[in-house]
Amino acid sequence: MELYNLINTYAEKFIPVFIRVAVILSFIPFIGARMTPIMVRAGLAIALTLLLLPVVEVKTGNPVRSVFEAFFIGSAIGLTARIILGAVETAAQWMSIEMGIGVAAIFNPMFGEQLGPLSLFYTFISMGLFFILDMHYYFIEGIARSFDISSIQYKGIFDSIIKLNSILFPLAFKIAAPVILVQVLINLAMGFLSRALPQANIFFISFPLLITIGIIFMALSLPLVLMVVSKAFINVKDAIMVFTR
Repeated sequence: MELYNLINTYAEKFIPVFIRVAVILSFIPFIGARMTPIMVRAGLAIALTLLLLPVVEVKTGNPVRSVFEAFFIGSAIGLTARIILGAVETAAQWMSIEMGIGVAAIFNPMFGEQLGPLSLFYTFISMGLFFILDMHYYFIEGIARSFDISSIQYKGIFDSIIKLNSILFPLAFKIAAPVILVQVLINLAMGFLSRALPQANIFFISFPLLITIGIIFMALSLPLVLMVVSKAFINVKDAIMVFTR
């Protein structure tokens, strides 16, 4: 009965707030993943909505505009996290291809598609960092702060998203650079060896060597990966504050 009274009291604000919360949560790692049951995602969105209803101000004069702004702000904030995950996923794909194991595709529940065998490993690392760095708290704060925006600057938010998108490939290259560099050097060495010893079957030597050396350098470069992804998430936090200031 209390829940019904709460929803009835804030009926005009419920839909815009729920849409904004649900859209942002759909982009958050693990929570918004397809492997997470729909009842869990919907229940969490409703719970956050009910917590925010008494403390946020929503312009209900134009319902269509309120719903549109909810979709826009929710997507803008949520995309900041998905860009970092996309960069990590791209780096893992590059490393899988260079190591020659890109054909061994597995199902990635975060993106709902078949990806390289390293993708799941790096995706779980980035998801772990996301929660270790308390990024989910900043997203919840961003949801609450987004309702304080008096006038949405669409151009400024678009420019910020485009600027944030520009870090995707540089970030992916930073993550994959150690493994890719050593793989290129090994391929060059094997090419020279093949020219020097044409009677030898270099392929059977190079294939396990590429995988072994790749795994070794993956382990050695893991602290660097953690540092780079952590800094990227800090930039995401700053971007959320820019969107909602």
